[in-house]
Amino acid sequence: MNKGIPFWEQHIEKMVFGLAALVLLGVLAVVALDLDAVTADIDNRVLGPAEVDEVMVAKARELSRKLQPDADAEVEQFASVSGGGGDAYRQRLAGRTSPETSPPLIAPSLAAVLLPAEVGSADVWYYEPIIPEPRIQPMVMQTIDTIQQSELERVPALSSMLDGGSRDIIWTTPVASIDLAAIRKELSGQDSMTDPMRSQIPSNWYNRRPYFVDIVFERQAMGRDGKWGAAALVEPVPGMLSFRAEIAELVANSGLDAGFRQQVWQTLDDKVRQLEVMQPDFYATVNDSFAEPALFDDRAASSESDIEDVSDEEAARRQQQREIERRLRDRVNSAKRVESTLEELGGAIRQDEIDDSKGGSSGGAGKGGGRGGGKSDPNGDPGFGSSGQGKKGSAASASDQRRRLNLTLKLDRLKAEILRLQSEFEALNPAAAAAMAGLDDESIQIIDVATDDEMLVWTHDLSVEPGVSYRYRCRVLLYNPLFARSRQLLEAQQGLATAFTIGSLTSDWSAPIEIKPPVEFYVVRATEDGGSMGLGEIRIEMYRYFDGSRRSEQFTVQPGEQIGRSATVSENGSSTTVDFSTDWYLVDVVADPAAVGGSGLDRNEDSTVVCRRLDGSEVKLRVPSRQIADPGRVRLKMDVRDAQSS
Repeated sequence: MNKGIPFWEQHIEKMVFGLAALVLLGVLAVVALDLDAVTADIDNRVLGPAEVDEVMVAKARELSRKLQPDADAEVEQFASVSGGGGDAYRQRLAGRTSPETSPPLIAPSLAAVLLPAEVGSADVWYYEPIIPEPRIQPMVMQTIDTIQQSELERVPALSSMLDGGSRDIIWTTPVASIDLAAIRKELSGQDSMTDPMRSQIPSNWYNRRPYFVDIVFERQAMGRDGKWGAAALVEPVPGMLSFRAEIAELVANSGLDAGFRQQVWQTLDDKVRQLEVMQPDFYATVNDSFAEPALFDDRAASSESDIEDVSDEEAARRQQQREIERRLRDRVNSAKRVESTLEELGGAIRQDEIDDSKGGSSGGAGKGGGRGGGKSDPNGDPGFGSSGQGKKGSAASASDQRRRLNLTLKLDRLKAEILRLQSEFEALNPAAAAAMAGLDDESIQIIDVATDDEMLVWTHDLSVEPGVSYRYRCRVLLYNPLFARSRQLLEAQQGLATAFTIGSLTSDWSAPIEIKPPVEFYVVRATEDGGSMGLGEIRIEMYRYFDGSRRSEQFTVQPGEQIGRSATVSENGSSTTVDFSTDWYLVDVVADPAAVGGSGLDRNEDSTVVCRRLDGSEVKLRVPSRQIADPGRVRLKMDVRDAQSS
């Protein structure tokens, strides 16, 4: 026996075995004592372990008996089953199997087979075109000119828009471009991904082309608080072709019908008439100052880089050259447009040809032949909407005859102006004149909305006020292909057949434009210690558009005095009193230590000038050396020179 091993190490196995036996005996005792706690729930009865086997055996024997072929069926057990599920099933059987948005067949299927696709069907949903928004041109054109007296006699409503009996007028021309290809695509669109599918509108419902019924421009005016006011519609140009007032009257009297649609179609099928709505020409004016907008051309874009780092005299010469080039391009583009319009109308015509044709047929109109028997023009001309065709499909009505005569005279004036500008441009820059010589080689084809991809649209806003800033946005109104087609539409789309037009999305706003007053002034000399009291003195060069021409005068002004006054101006051997008054006065003349002079001035004559409005709402700083080279002054000086030479 090894006495070095402890007792518990010698008997550890026996101890573990004994402990395990005690635990096992304890578990068995607990199970035996708590046997009644193990139960089963069968047929709503709680059964102990001793009863489960007996019940399960009885259930098995009962089930075996019921499965025998000669067993009796116990149908009374089904009486307690709820019938709600059966009712729901029967309702589903009687219900629709197609989506709720699917239209029911409401026309015989045989008719859909026999009728051509152009007639349409009341069994389908038609695609609803979404006309894309025009792209507003940022810069708004501003023009001043004098209306010819003959236009006031032709359009009496125009007189009420002129100020104080004068025929001088300032107007703006907001411009936008429209995507004709995208519009035509929308009109012929369809959508097979919707439920139900949106089918293509029959092409003869809109005569396979877009009809532009109205070009709607809205404007906002900026208040004195610097905030934009409410948007207001720009009214159609008086005397120009417009359906806006007529449609509004017909809608009020429920008179819109298929007959009016046909009248509009016949009118707008004529490309010249369509352009009268989309690109209205301006009235006959003394100077033909309005230049038709053109799509942006990189070749015509001017850069200011060519007048940097040159003398003031050279900068002024280049500024004058650029202005002549701009005017030359404008006159050439205008002449091309006039020539294209005259070609559509039947060619140029002169008064002696009209007089010679008066003894001929009642519908005669000189070279272009004639047509008659049509509906009445909104302005009283008899050839409006008639179906007969003259040269290139344009009506030889009294209206067209008058327009041809006016356009012929305008073209003559433009050609004479082009020759004069070409001579001036060649004198300033013979090398550049050679490149400009071919400017009028290419002819301009009149826009056709049925085939061209893009075009400009515009209007003329005659109600602008000098000194006020405006901005414009645009949308177009097209003839609605679903108009008066309610019998061929599903009930869900019949509401679309009531509107005569569908509108495009609305463009963004243009950049603001401040309307220039008739009188503009430039400081051409300023000395700090000049004047009768040594408080300073400036020399002001004033320009005013008056009675058809630009007039100019110079005044000396001292601090505290109002800028401008009435003066007698001599022009072409006659004298005219012109009011050059402004709502500005001279506040102060301050010498600038950094002034270097230039443009024929020494540094003492190039002081900074502080001017302020009489109501105190605005202050301006002007520096003579910069004013002399200002592009606006160059344009005004050319206007004065042209007026004196005419």
